[in-house]
Amino acid sequence: MADGNVTVTTAAKFIPELWRDAILDYAERKFELRNQVMDFSSELPSGDTLHIPKVTEESAAAKSAGSAVTYTNNTDGEVTISVDQHHYEAKRIDDIVRVQESANLFGAYAQSMGYALAKKVESYLAVDVLQSATGNDVSLSTDNTMTSALLRSGLQKLLDAGFDYADGETYLYASPATYMGILGLQDFFDSSRRGDDQNPNVSGGVGMIYGMPTFISTDWDDDGGSGDETATIFKKESVYMAMQIAPRVQSAYDIDHLATSVVADILFGASLSHGASSTSLGVVNFNNP
Repeated sequence: MADGNVTVTTAAKFIPELWRDAILDYAERKFELRNQVMDFSSELPSGDTLHIPKVTEESAAAKSAGSAVTYTNNTDGEVTISVDQHHYEAKRIDDIVRVQESANLFGAYAQSMGYALAKKVESYLAVDVLQSATGNDVSLSTDNTMTSALLRSGLQKLLDAGFDYADGETYLYASPATYMGILGLQDFFDSSRRGDDQNPNVSGGVGMIYGMPTFISTDWDDDGGSGDETATIFKKESVYMAMQIAPRVQSAYDIDHLATSVVADILFGASLSHGASSTSLGVVNFNNP
């Protein structure tokens, strides 16, 4: 009579899918910036570089009576996204069936791997892309100290560049110290001035200010270093991103170690829609003096 025990070998088809679901679910919940930029992933089935044409803005010409129209031939530009950010997290789990019997231990492994992938994407978008913009910088008067007037000066830079900051696709990110400073501005915590049902003194969050959803992130500096970016306002259309390998999980049983090897990885790239020093870019960085 055959042995009826369920073993790691007989359960192998079930084990990888259980790990996959848990890891991806956690990673998706941690993505914020990724969901607030232009995503061109569907345009990148293969290759390592994505070219996105940029149509030059037209200027209408005056028509004089009896004269022929003049034809123009613009030299259009492009945005190039290099898909070169490949990151992974790997673990070898001894006796994976026993690990999965412990919900707390399984959750901890899945949580750490998913968070590692999401953090790499978020950090790259924040530090290497958004904070590289310099064309619309605003200098703070005091380290990590935001004022309503400084915020408005940043918004004016967007208006000067032709952007509508109140369209629901403009976001404000701040370092912990700067966010706490914003939380203490009377314009934003005083209900008589806010005019909405958001009460930061109760909720602990700023919510939306000047039409912008506001977020806190440790990817922005608050150590007081001169020139450090401590907050950023940006338009969704100002950052282009392509993900060639969405968070995926692969696993294989290693009989030599009596363990299952689990590897999660991601492959992506991102770029600003204009040159980093362009004043036409919808990104405003607030820097320490």
